[in-house]
Amino acid sequence: MVQWGLSGDTPVPGDYDGDGKTDIAVFRPASGQWFILTSSSSYTAWTVYQLGLPGDTPVANDYDGDVKTDLAVFRPANGIWYIATSSTNFAAVTAMQWGLNGDIPVPGDYDGDGKGELAVWRPGTRTWYFLHSSTRFTTSTSYQFGLANDIPVPADYEGSGWTNMAVFHPSSGVWEVKLPVTHIRQAWGTSTDVPILGRQ
Repeated sequence: MVQWGLSGDTPVPGDYDGDGKTDIAVFRPASGQWFILTSSSSYTAWTVYQLGLPGDTPVANDYDGDVKTDLAVFRPANGIWYIATSSTNFAAVTAMQWGLNGDIPVPGDYDGDGKGELAVWRPGTRTWYFLHSSTRFTTSTSYQFGLANDIPVPADYEGSGWTNMAVFHPSSGVWEVKLPVTHIRQAWGTSTDVPILGRQ
């Protein structure tokens, strides 16, 4: 058992040090700090980074394709993503606008280029909006998938290396996954359950 974090912290596990193992990490919303306990040190050494403001949503992912998790936050008030890449030792921060207030950020590698896309799910229209890393964030696509009260749960459900659109229907406890040629519908859970995904 490892104790890491305080009440109110958001868990943001990921492979921040590139050793192929998940690090224990939390984002502290009150201060915008990231506290990372590294697996490469057998969880004995830790680092602290500053990225974000109170109210930001952490959206850690591999945005630069170096197989390490990058620090990133989504700011709901203005739809701006702030990304500090591991390839710069988290020193360089890029800001990109993608999304509206009320959107739910759902980053992932939806186009299979090995880098995370900026992506949001808009509950009001049940629409997913993607800004593609494969075109250096110059092109976008959108798909309607899910119901208004769904919880988005994107992940690689088929082992292709691509992130699949997926939603959990709390009303029925059904998971629905959109694959390239079909849909998967699987009942697993109840209306009060919280869907949990494995994080990279």
